Amino acid sequence: MKKIITILTFSIFAAAGLLAQKTPVVGTVDVQRVLSDYNEFQSAVEKVRGSVAPVEEEMQKMQQSIQDILGKGREAELKRDNPASSESAKTEAEIEIAQYQEQLREEQTRLQQFRQQAQQLAQQGQQEELAPLQEKAVEAVATVANDKGIDLVIAKNSVIFASDELEITDSVIALLNSQ
Repeated sequence: MKKIITILTFSIFAAAGLLAQKTPVVGTVDVQRVLSDYNEFQSAVEKVRGSVAPVEEEMQKMQQSIQDILGKGREAELKRDNPASSESAKTEAEIEIAQYQEQLREEQTRLQQFRQQAQQLAQQGQQEELAPLQEKAVEAVATVANDKGIDLVIAKNSVIFASDELEITDSVIALLNSQ
């Protein structure tokens, strides 16, 4: 009998403890909108794009050069394959084709190296300019959540449905842009 009373008493205290726990408060935030409306972040994005733009322009010039080489190579192939061409013209066309193939390999190698440099430049800009601002945005989400008594914030695009009352995006944007 004492055993049953002890178990019953323990069960009542356990149930009371579970009922006394606070229900977590949840909020949502639209991460894309926060970053697109965060003025300092957008300025940093433009700065990174500006640093990469000259490299991209140079890559476009290189791609045009490759297209020009391909066009000249096709013309040389047409000369070589023309039944009306003399043997010397065909031999000359073969030499041109070999030269264009070599130029093409060199240009493609240069373009690949340039692409790698552009990627490194973009990653460096991401790390130096954008990453700290993304961290500030996360801190702003935490600040707004703490101010509103929110225990858990979920990215809005990860949720199938959430009431608009849970949305804290506007508050986060206002906090970021006021700093």
